[in-house]
Amino acid sequence: MLFSCIVWLKLVSYAHTNSDLRAIAKSIDREDVPSISPYVGNPYDTYFKSLVYFMVAPTLCYQSSYPRTESVRKGWVVQQFVKLIIFTGFMGFIIEQYINPIVKNSQHPFKGNLLYAIERVLKLSVPNLYVWLCMFYCFFHLWLNILAELLCFGDREFYKDWWNARTVEEVRTHIMENVFLLIYRSKIPCL
Repeated sequence: MLFSCIVWLKLVSYAHTNSDLRAIAKSIDREDVPSISPYVGNPYDTYFKSLVYFMVAPTLCYQSSYPRTESVRKGWVVQQFVKLIIFTGFMGFIIEQYINPIVKNSQHPFKGNLLYAIERVLKLSVPNLYVWLCMFYCFFHLWLNILAELLCFGDREFYKDWWNARTVEEVRTHIMENVFLLIYRSKIPCL
C-alpha cells in the first residue's frame, strides 16, 4: 500500500512537471527560455533515464535536475546499514517479547470485564509507541539517507522537526514535507 501510494504520487508529480515544462516551451520563444530543463529543446522527449532516477530517488517532487553530491561515502553507508539492521532487530525484539504475548493473552478481551480490555490496550501502548518511533527512524532517516547517498542525491531534508511543533497543522507539514510540497506545487486544494 505504501509503495503504491509513493509510485502514484511520483507519477503524478512527473506528469504535472513535464506538462508545465512543455507549456513553457510552447508559449515562450525558445531563444528566450532559460536553461530550466533538458526538455526545452524537444518538449515531447521525456527521457527514460530521468524517470527511472526519479522513481528510485528519495523525493516525491519531480525536478529536471537535483542537487548532487560529489561521491558516495562508503564508510558512512555501511554505518547507516548497521544502524538499520540494529533498529530493525530492536523492532522485532519489541514485537516478539512484548506485543505478541499481550495480543495472544487477549484473544477475546470483551468477553470478560471491561477493565481487563483497557489494561491490555494500555499495556500495548508503550511497546507500540517504540515500534512506531523505530519505524519512523528506520524509514525516514536511515533508509532514505542511505538511498540518497547511493544515488548521490544532495537534497536530504526528508522531514522537519515535527516533535517541536505547536499545532497539528505544523506537525502535518513538518512530517510530510515532500507530500506537502507536491500538493502545494500542483495547486491541489488542501482540505
